[in-house]
Amino acid sequence: MMPDAMFWICWNWGIGIFMQGSPVTETEGHIDKRSSGDSVLSDRMLPTPVSMEALRRRMRLSFLMAFFLFLGLFGETYSIVTSYIRAEDRWESYSRGELLLVRLVSDIKDAETGQRGFVITGEQSYLAPYRKALGNIRRDMKAIRMLREMVPSLSGIAVLMSSLVQKKMGELTVTVRLRKEAGFNAAREMVLTDYGKKLMDQIRAISIQMRGLIVQKKIHERQVLRRRQEKIFLAGSVLALTIVSFWAILYRLIGKEIHAREDLMRRLREESTHDFLTGLFNRPAALEILVHAIGNAQRKKWMVGVLMVDLDGFKGINDRWGHLEGDRVLVEVARRFQGVMREGEVLARLGGDEFLCLMPVLEESGGAFLLAKRFLKVFQKPFGGSGGDGRLGCSIGVSVYPADGLDAKELLAAADRRMYVAKGRGGQNICCE
Repeated sequence: MMPDAMFWICWNWGIGIFMQGSPVTETEGHIDKRSSGDSVLSDRMLPTPVSMEALRRRMRLSFLMAFFLFLGLFGETYSIVTSYIRAEDRWESYSRGELLLVRLVSDIKDAETGQRGFVITGEQSYLAPYRKALGNIRRDMKAIRMLREMVPSLSGIAVLMSSLVQKKMGELTVTVRLRKEAGFNAAREMVLTDYGKKLMDQIRAISIQMRGLIVQKKIHERQVLRRRQEKIFLAGSVLALTIVSFWAILYRLIGKEIHAREDLMRRLREESTHDFLTGLFNRPAALEILVHAIGNAQRKKWMVGVLMVDLDGFKGINDRWGHLEGDRVLVEVARRFQGVMREGEVLARLGGDEFLCLMPVLEESGGAFLLAKRFLKVFQKPFGGSGGDGRLGCSIGVSVYPADGLDAKELLAAADRRMYVAKGRGGQNICCE
């Protein structure tokens, strides 16, 4: 049987395997390196999932521990089952032993009856059951010697029983011989001594005592097996709880792992298509959206507007107040631009202080100019903070599909060229041609 201490050591070890460490850790963050050496620590941390190899190792160790627990429980269960089978055989032997003792006393009484009949009548017919009973007694005594091997506690008292039975058989044999050789009176005198009666009383008493010891042995073995059965039931309950706990912990760990990996993939996809600082689309994503919009426009016969925006006075803010303040201003500019845009229009940051606005569905070319004017108006309100004191505006170049180009490259080149024209006019201006 598996020791209880070892079982609990295995239990605690298995829980420790699953619970050691967190399945998800945090990186130190992504740092946007600037030319001046300043850095911006992102508040969006990417979780790093635990490696699959580490998770597999924990699962293997935990299932190995659970397997050994199950193996120990199975071994103990098998031991109890085989013990019950062997015990049933022993208990059947014990029951036969009890019957044997009862039959021994009965055979001695049969032999005594035959002896008395022969002594009284002298008829040889009484000797047949007498001799048969003696044969049965010898057979019973051999069985009792085997019973002594199964029940060691019977050894001493069984020896005494054997001695008394031998004396009783001797007393019966002597009485029969006296009847044959010396006649009735000699045999009668032997019977009247009560020697045989005393032996018979002792044999009965010892038979009862031996049957009591056999019953006690059966009761003791039943109690031992019952205690083992209770222990195996407890161990089985604990093992079932262990397995359920392992599955619950495993479900939790795998759930966290899946969530962490999904979150990581989502953020990686987002960072591959979005600007890290402002959360706007980046240049590759904007180009892809523009190409898709041109394709739709070709099929639907509508226009696409492109606004190239470059901030005026932003370099002064960076030089005077630093890149952290410049980043704050960029985020605020992006927020204000989005505030004046309509649904379906796309804003992207191309890098530095350059923005790109796409109008995938443009009903008339004047709509792009109106949006550009709304962009200019967002700079009328101060930006606050340290950088809010500087003069800030923007220069906007506008191009429209299909009038200014038939593909993304031509539209962007036209918008970029016009943006520089607007900047050459002193900034805070719009150029549409």
